[in-house]
Order: sequence, then C-alpha cells, then structure tokens
Amino acid sequence: SFSANFGFSSSANNNDQNIITNTLYYNKTTQILEKDSLLNRNLATVDNNQSINFGFNYSLGLKKLKDTLAYQSINFSYNISAGQSESQVATTVFDNLNNSPTFVDSLSTHYLSTTINQSAGVNYNFSNKKMRYNLGLNLRPTLLRNNYLNLNQIIDNNTFNYSPNLNFSRTISKGKTIAVNYSGSNINPSLYQLQPIRNAQNLQNIVVGNPELKPAFAHNISSSYNYVNTKTGISVQSGLSFSATQNEIINNVILIPDTLNSLKQGTRFENTNGNYNMRSNYTLNIPIKKNKYSISYSGSFGFSNRAVFINNVKDFNEGINFTQQLNTTVVLKKVTINSTAAYTFSSNSNAFNQNIISDATMLGLGQINGANFFSTHNYRADVNAALRLKNLNVSSNINYNYTANNGELGANNFGDIQSLNLSLSTRATIKKSYRIGVNTSKRINSGYALQNTNPFIINANLSKSFFKNQALSVNVNANDLLNQGNNLSRYVSGNSIIDSRMNQVTRVFTFGLSYNLSKFGGKNFYVDAD
Repeated sequence: SFSANFGFSSSANNNDQNIITNTLYYNKTTQILEKDSLLNRNLATVDNNQSINFGFNYSLGLKKLKDTLAYQSINFSYNISAGQSESQVATTVFDNLNNSPTFVDSLSTHYLSTTINQSAGVNYNFSNKKMRYNLGLNLRPTLLRNNYLNLNQIIDNNTFNYSPNLNFSRTISKGKTIAVNYSGSNINPSLYQLQPIRNAQNLQNIVVGNPELKPAFAHNISSSYNYVNTKTGISVQSGLSFSATQNEIINNVILIPDTLNSLKQGTRFENTNGNYNMRSNYTLNIPIKKNKYSISYSGSFGFSNRAVFINNVKDFNEGINFTQQLNTTVVLKKVTINSTAAYTFSSNSNAFNQNIISDATMLGLGQINGANFFSTHNYRADVNAALRLKNLNVSSNINYNYTANNGELGANNFGDIQSLNLSLSTRATIKKSYRIGVNTSKRINSGYALQNTNPFIINANLSKSFFKNQALSVNVNANDLLNQGNNLSRYVSGNSIIDSRMNQVTRVFTFGLSYNLSKFGGKNFYVDAD
C-alpha cells in the first residue's frame, strides 16, 4: 500500500501585553514590609509563521512463510517539513513619576528562524498466532538557523538524530501474554532554550538560552505480563520499566544580588547525564455477578534520580515514587456508580501543578524554574453516579483532593491545599422535541493565598426540534449564570509558589440553529439531533 500527504500553513499574531510588577520585600524575622519596587512595562509582540510539509508511507507484504497464519511486512516512510517564523518583541518601560515611555532595546528581540526537519524510517513486522515482533530504525536530520536581527548574529544548530525500536510479545497460553519493548528517542532543544537573549518577563527570574545545547537521547525499556481467567473474568496486569536520558536538558539556576540588596535568580540551560527512573506497576481486577459489580486495585512503586544545577554546581536527588488506588464499580440497568480512593507520594518532586497552568507565560511571569526538590503527598477520593431513565438523565460527582508539599529537610513551607468539588447534571426530554439541560458545580477551596476562591457555576441549555425527522433544531445556551468562574490554580516549581486566578469572561449566552441532512448520494443515514 502507498499513501502520501501534503500540507501548508500560515499564521500571524499581534499581541499587546501590559505587565505591572510590584515586588515586595519583607523582613525574614518580623515579616514587616521593608521596601518595594514597581515596574510598568508594555510588550508589543508580532509573530508570523509559514510552513510546508510532505510525506509518504509505503508498506510491502513479503513472501508468505510455511506457517499459513504468519504474516510479515516491511514499511518505508519519509517526511519533510520546512518552516520560517519571524518574531519581534518591543519592550517599553513607563516612568513611575510622569508615565513617560522609554524603549528598552536590551529587553526587546527581533529574530528570523528557518527550520528544515526530515525523518526517514524503515520497519519490519512479523506476526503469527502466538508471537508478534517489530524492528525499526528512524533517522531525523534537522537544520535550524536563527538570525537575531537586533544583535546582528546568526546561529546555526544542525543535528542528526536516530531512534531504534524493538517490540516483542508472545502468548504463553490462553489468557497469558508477555511483552518486551525498547525504544530510543531524540529530544531537540527548543528555540526558547537555544536563543542567547534575555527573557525578562519575570524580573525575579531572568532566562537566557544556550546555543551550544545538544539533543537529548532517551532510552526506554519496558516489560509486561497480563493474565485473564476466561471463566471468572479475573485479570492481573504487571509491568517493569526503566528509562534513562543522555544529555538531558536541565535548568541551571543562579542566584544574583539585585539593586535592593536582595536576591533574584537567573536561569540557563545545560546538558547533563545521570537522570534515570525505574518503576513497577500492577493491577488486579475482580468482576462480580457478570460484571454488574467490580473491584480493582492498582499501584506503582519506583525509584528515580534527578539532576539539578545550582550556581553552576551539579547535584543529584534520589527519591521514591509510590501510588495506590482502589476502585469499585456498580453497573445496573438504570444506575451506574463508580468510586475511587487514591494516594500518591513522591520524595523528589521539582514541579507540582494543581489545576495545571498550561503556560506560565500567559500570566506574564516568564518561564518558572526552580532548583529545590520537595516531597508531595496527594490524597484523592471520587464518587460518580448516573441515573438513566427514558426521558431523564441525571449524573453527579463528588471529588475531594488534598495536597501537601514539604520542602527539603522536612520544612512544610509550601502550605497545604485542599478542594471539594460537587457537581450535578440533568437532561430531560419533553414531548419528544424539547430538551432541557442544567449543569451545576460548586468548588470549595482552602489553603490558597487568594480570596473569593469558592465558585458556584450554573450552566443551562434549551433546544427545540422541528419536523417529523427532527432535522431542524434551535438551541439556547447560558454558561456561568452567576459569573463566578475564576479558574483558581496553584503552581509550585522548585523555590517558587504561584497561586493564580484568571479574570476572564465566563458568563456567555449563545444561540444556535442547525439542520441535519438525512439524504445524500441516494443513501439514507441517521444523524443524531444532539
């Protein structure tokens, strides 16, 4: 078989961001405010990106073996993509007394980046009734040129990466299988990590890239054993895995005295060896009364070694990672109930997300980096229930989450946070053509530094269908009727703690009109009105 693909994309983005940074300095002993520093900046960003890609895949079935159930094939693939991006950031600082603007070239950037990525791979596959394996090799040359126009500097970063893979599985007997897998993969440094320019969005953490970074290479080995009793349905799954990374790219955090006789940090990037992770996992599932009830118990235990640079000095932190989870399920004709209790512990965390901040730069904080390791305890309980009737569906959820982060030497200097989430959803059908839905949720938080952290969200929708086949429908939706959405989250990274609340429009009303076609090409097909 043969397949090919081709694509082209172009995008442009203009962004104007105003950042007001008020840094407060407190006495370590009395906690009295001693001094502060105020900076008002405007960042005008213009981005333009264009890319084109092409690829093909060819699969060839080889000559059949004596075993009529055996099959072997060889696959060839090739992909190439070329892209060009231009980014310009102009930073203006406003005077605190008269608000007069001043352009700061040291905090501004203008660069043109050109990339050409290629990948070529070959894979051999074999399978029969009891055994399957795959052998493959992928080659990935990459050409990257960065032209920093404001610095009058051109930096080339060309790499040639390869990644082998091996997968083997065998059925020992009915219901018993084993598998062994190995894969190697390359991880190229990002443009952000390579560019030798200062990112000062977060004044307490100035980030500068390293154009001499090498690609990292990750080794991953895993094995698994699965057993299923065909009579009782009881199943057992277990596995072992090991991973290690050569030339891993990590942060080098440097403490720098500032003009107010305090400290701030700078972040650089370095290649290092010595990071590894070993992990075992297991799952036991016991069905009762033909899968109407089931109980499952799962867990994992592992060791890890993580490297960190502090003031250009390399250090390691060895730790354990431990997870246990118990799950029960009840499935009846009209009712489904699922409950979960879980505990997770890690003794060498370096970053923790609670309601993940997907991109710290959205907050105007730059890249958040930390050098400190800490231990994390997390307790979670969850109950879900659903009721299904002819014209009414009701579902509910109760979730409790408690997290404690303890700093090095056992100091609980991160603070504990906990949350209770309650939700209830109903959907009813009236006279076959009216559909009414209401979703409510209440979140109760504690441990955060921010106020107004317990939102009550109410969403509602109403739809009406027309015609005999209900092809035409009109719907009205109302989101967050009480306008209490705040997207509260906590981010802990090394020696930094961030509690954030996004102020955005969440009360939204929408009106929709849709018509579903039921005939096309002379053939009938059903389209759900929802």
